[in-house]
Amino acid sequence: MRVSIVLRTALALVGCFGVVLLAPSAVEAAYGHGRSALAFLAAAGLAVLLGLASRLLPGRGLEMRRMEGLATVAVAWLLLVLIGAIPYSANGFSPADALFESMSGLTGTGATILTDFDAVSEGVFLWRSLSEWVGSMGIIALFIAVLPALQIAGRQMFFAEAPGPTEERLSPRIRNTALYLYTLYVGLTALEAGLLIRFGMPPFDAICNSLSTVSAGGFSPHPGSIGGYESSLIEWTVMAFMLLAGANYAFQFQAIRGRPLTLLRSEEFRLYLVIVVAATLLLACTLKSDEVLLWDWIATDALSEDTLRRAGFQALAIITTTGFATEDFALWAQASQTILLLLMFCGGCGGSAAGGPKLVRVWLIAKSTLIELFQTVFPRAVRPLRLDGRRVPDDVIHAIVSFLLLYLVLFALSVGVVGLAGTDMPTAVTASIATLGNIGPGLGDVGPFGNYAHFPDAIKVCLSLNMWIGRLEIITVLIFLHPAAWLGVRWR
Repeated sequence: MRVSIVLRTALALVGCFGVVLLAPSAVEAAYGHGRSALAFLAAAGLAVLLGLASRLLPGRGLEMRRMEGLATVAVAWLLLVLIGAIPYSANGFSPADALFESMSGLTGTGATILTDFDAVSEGVFLWRSLSEWVGSMGIIALFIAVLPALQIAGRQMFFAEAPGPTEERLSPRIRNTALYLYTLYVGLTALEAGLLIRFGMPPFDAICNSLSTVSAGGFSPHPGSIGGYESSLIEWTVMAFMLLAGANYAFQFQAIRGRPLTLLRSEEFRLYLVIVVAATLLLACTLKSDEVLLWDWIATDALSEDTLRRAGFQALAIITTTGFATEDFALWAQASQTILLLLMFCGGCGGSAAGGPKLVRVWLIAKSTLIELFQTVFPRAVRPLRLDGRRVPDDVIHAIVSFLLLYLVLFALSVGVVGLAGTDMPTAVTASIATLGNIGPGLGDVGPFGNYAHFPDAIKVCLSLNMWIGRLEIITVLIFLHPAAWLGVRWR
């Protein structure tokens, strides 16, 4: 691995990131928050200086190898998080809090340490949502789309950061793929913002909430999240865009371009819809009754619009890892909380903005297990594993098994670390899966109207690492713990 190429490309990405910081700086200046505006400008200036420094490093024009692409993505994300933490520090956040909030935003997690929303300025609110919007679709993908100089290293970095176990491409050129995806991403954001404004949400809030919805992030400028606007039209609108945020963006783009059945032909998307509908109905039942019985649904009025909206909103918010809330589901019945906890281990579709393990992985493991059971009974039978009619290679299944095993191990370790800090078990379990899966809210003290401020600084740092590892799909980070990753390391 050539360190110079890794640092050169990572610093070039950081330099481009400085432009993003200009938007919240302008908002702070417009609202008269001069000191905070200067903090954003300082962070932007530091990013630009690092970008200029990248030109002094050797490696220009050299082809990037796979390991170098993985290292570049991991290093770039850490540098961006540190720079993104500067405005938080200037606004009174402690170092651990600033790191946590910055990591939560750029990974699209939506977990927060905020306790007093009135003390936060408009520019910081915009930065929280904007960082989610940039980070969830992919910082690397954004700059590959707008920075031709990175095209040489584009493929390695694009797929090192891309969510899901498969490589869905819309174009033979990675830069064109990134442009197509961001065209759809921007369009959905603008459409949602327009609808929210039309339904009575203040324009600034509409922009922030739209950035957070399409990115499956969950930061909101309102302390009551989406429920604080007290509008069923706003809730249904956000639900629709959360549903899209959890679906494969490549398939959505193909549907818009004249292949409307692309999404419905996807096994994963059909599974996604089935789980959302089933979870909504089960939650609607448990909201009306402590008994999860089919014959109780109609009798308890569980199919009313209000109940279905309440249940459907939280089912979508959790499975898509958006993390918005319309009410405190930490106070719901235990049966309801169990359903939400199971959804936390699902995640959205591969190729979406959602976090979590991804449904395609869960689905392929389930199908592979059924095939193994079938071949146990009929050992001479040959039944290849297929997804959407295409055979899935064995190495993909092996990679998925490794990913899910590492996911569960990291989850267990995280629960142990958080639990040893004296945290109750519901909080420890859900804080761990909510950060590792980039979900945001959990149960107990980290419920939808709770926060992570009460954790010791060491635990906040551990949970921040959870978010980083989970956003980069675990392997991208953990591979550097293997000695082979460091064999042959040289500067040039």
